Amino acid sequence: MNSITAMPANSSAERIVRHFQAAGFTGITEAMVIRIRLKKADRHEVEAAFDRAADLGAMPPLAEYFEIRPYGFYSELRSFAQAKTEMQLDFGVGLRGKVPSIYFDVAPVVIDDALATGTKYDALVKFSDNMLDYALAVLLNDPTSSFFEYLGTHRGIDWQKIIGDFGAAATTYDQDVDLF
Repeated sequence: MNSITAMPANSSAERIVRHFQAAGFTGITEAMVIRIRLKKADRHEVEAAFDRAADLGAMPPLAEYFEIRPYGFYSELRSFAQAKTEMQLDFGVGLRGKVPSIYFDVAPVVIDDALATGTKYDALVKFSDNMLDYALAVLLNDPTSSFFEYLGTHRGIDWQKIIGDFGAAATTYDQDVDLF
């Protein structure tokens, strides 16, 4: 089952899933490409707010500081509508808390949630540096292994080969869907 919702990076999301499956990680069945835009503040203020939330055991303040929109989707198991409905549960606290790193750090950035199970995303990856005011990242789901297992077996990864060319579509999108 793949997305019937037309988004600029749907083919990139499918290419990413197929790449990992061909590399032996057949459990990777879903990729959601997201665009992350900073709404306000600077890195120091954002990281301080996220640290405060972590210290209090609260959810990171994603919606306050970031706009996160879908940009591409591919899944062999569920539709985009199903994934969007489950986003609040499937995008776990471990990954949410690292969104500032995804936005502010130089690529590649890899965040792994080894505790993710079922349909929960277990990796958040930024393959390339920000374009304009946006970071493009990919949420990956593989309930059978850790994304770091893949990285451990694939030294010297050519990230551009995995993602293709996000640049052509990065400046356009017609989704008015906020994920948070």
